[in-house]
Amino acid sequence: MTEARDLETRIAHLFAERLEVQVPSPDLDLFQAGVLDSLMFVKLLATLEEEFGFRLAVEELEIDDFRTVRHIARFVAAKRRSAEPGRVNASG
Repeated sequence: MTEARDLETRIAHLFAERLEVQVPSPDLDLFQAGVLDSLMFVKLLATLEEEFGFRLAVEELEIDDFRTVRHIARFVAAKRRSAEPGRVNASG
């Protein structure tokens, strides 16, 4: 699906540009590889909130949602879908 790949690419660019980390594969385990530690994880969350325009509550954070770029893309896509009904403007 192109939307998923687009999100993966966009998130990989965020890692490179904003977090100054190259992620070689969307399936790389970011924690196991040492890319994400607690400080970098907080920076990632702030970057995602800023870039995609949503707020993250502590209770909705599951570490596995952030384990790989692919998982992060799925999480972001789900967040965006869940926000859509509130943005629908019934006009006419």
